[in-house]
Amino acid sequence: MPESRAYKTPDLAGLVGAKLGNYRLERVIGRGRMGVVYLAQDEALLRPTAVKVLSWRAAEANGHDPVQWFLAEARLIARLNHPRVVQIYGAARQAEHCYIAMEYVPGPSAEAAVAQGGPLSPERATDALAQAAAALHAAHRSGIVHRDVKPANLLMGAGGVVKLGDFGMALGSAGPWTGNAHLRVGTPYYTAPEVWSGEAATPASDIYSLGASYFQLLTGRPPYDGEDLAAIEQAHLRAPVPDPRQLVRDLPPACAALLERALAKSPRARHASAEVLLWDARRILQDLASMRGSASAVPLAPAPDGEPAPAERRPPPPAPAPLARALGLVRRPFADVDPEEPYRLDPLATVRRMLLGAVEDPSTMLVTLAGSGRSGRGALCRAVASDLGASRRVLSVSLDELPAGGLLEHLCRAAGAPDEHAEEARANALVERLSEERRAGAPPALVIADAVDPASGSFAAVARVVAAALWTGAYKVVLAGEPGLAAALAGAGVDFPGGRAVELEIPRFRPEETARYVRTWLEAALGRGAPPILLSADAALLLARRSEGEVERLNCIAENMLMLAAAERKRVLTTWHVWAASDGERWAETRPLSEMPRPPAHWPPEEVVLLIDACRRSAGLDPWPRGASPLD
Repeated sequence: MPESRAYKTPDLAGLVGAKLGNYRLERVIGRGRMGVVYLAQDEALLRPTAVKVLSWRAAEANGHDPVQWFLAEARLIARLNHPRVVQIYGAARQAEHCYIAMEYVPGPSAEAAVAQGGPLSPERATDALAQAAAALHAAHRSGIVHRDVKPANLLMGAGGVVKLGDFGMALGSAGPWTGNAHLRVGTPYYTAPEVWSGEAATPASDIYSLGASYFQLLTGRPPYDGEDLAAIEQAHLRAPVPDPRQLVRDLPPACAALLERALAKSPRARHASAEVLLWDARRILQDLASMRGSASAVPLAPAPDGEPAPAERRPPPPAPAPLARALGLVRRPFADVDPEEPYRLDPLATVRRMLLGAVEDPSTMLVTLAGSGRSGRGALCRAVASDLGASRRVLSVSLDELPAGGLLEHLCRAAGAPDEHAEEARANALVERLSEERRAGAPPALVIADAVDPASGSFAAVARVVAAALWTGAYKVVLAGEPGLAAALAGAGVDFPGGRAVELEIPRFRPEETARYVRTWLEAALGRGAPPILLSADAALLLARRSEGEVERLNCIAENMLMLAAAERKRVLTTWHVWAASDGERWAETRPLSEMPRPPAHWPPEEVVLLIDACRRSAGLDPWPRGASPLD
């Protein structure tokens, strides 16, 4: 129903030319329920200003004081400092006139733009939706429900900027109407079903109203029309969500899918927040840019086939001085870098190929990599970051190296996004920065986070980063941590549109893989012409048992075995070296060779013999022959 039939405001056109405070009123530019809006000139600051003069009468206020309600609008908007919300400059009373001075947005409202030029293009309409959703998210975060979102309140300024205005119906947590949120509904064409039913307006009601406004921007008409108020009410309450493609035949299906969710009858079935609606709109904008071919294509790296492609890596660290002098090593063995071959062996190589393949799959936005802190997952994350860094932006971080709450700050800084103070603002700054790259034709960026712990204080930020990636498609995410990360994200409220996450697990080394891994490292670390360092078969079996197949534990034990051998000037690693080596402290960094343990006079004792026998049996070998010495 047109507003002019339901609300009659006094004709205040006679105020043209009058001066309220510093503002000289020039012409009427709009009328609303509570006031008449003038274009005015601020004669002190010499800038155009919009001045809203109260015209609402007590008879329309349901027992409330119109002046208090009017001033409450100014206070509500003043709490919002967001570039997509019309800003308040001040509020005052002069004689019988109460007024608000606010930012003037040159340009038509979205309603006027559609009335004059017909439906907007999907790109322009979706961009307007995204900007309005950002404004609503800021309002909801401040405890403000707008309650009258409609095309007339979406002001379209220069350069495609859209700002949300007219908070005259807004409900704040401390407003004078608290407890009476259902007193009045917004404009009938955009009012949510629950508000028609007399329930309190909520952020979900604003999402519905914005969805209805989006429908009109796309098609030129609201989703539900009718000859009278009762017909419109019944349509909002009971009619199925109309398909906008029946009115605009070439409209992308993604636009219809967004409307289907935003206009759901149940508030719980809509987007979980205005932020999620914003993310959904950004995904559509990226898809539209790709469909229209508006971006110059940036070639994607080919999916891995066989061994991962070579990539630039930092030089391997030199061998610790004791190992260099005693054994002739030139590179540090069992380090967490990838000098040549060791990290290209199974089982790490298989997981690495699967991880790269999942990231390159266009349908995969989230990969979880499960493994203990000593499973080699950190090395895998670094290797994947190195492999993909030449073809796309990679933002890699280990959460155990960041201060609490530092994830989004770190990602924004690494991506070149604007520095923000609030977590929500940082998340959206990151999304906007990476969305720009996607719209320019770049492949989606990759965020890699290691040491993710659902019990930590940073997990809420992790969940926000993942949710934004899943909704927008602006970037992909690899999370590495203990098993169960996908379930923990779902428990934190992350929705998985389009399917579940790809979950990979780092398998433990088998005994034969342990032996090959250690021998490959030894060959890679020795200098040219140096005599080989040998690993006895029984030592390899015992090492596999002690390390439990975890690569970082294996690395620690194996390097300490070398320290023990260097102290004895031996070039054969035996069961004694496996048994005596620490699995938690790297001796090359803390102890000189003179402090290394020395082998006992009689080795091995019976308890070790039994363990060696068990290792041999598991490998299908005969028991260890009594009388022989693994030290030989």
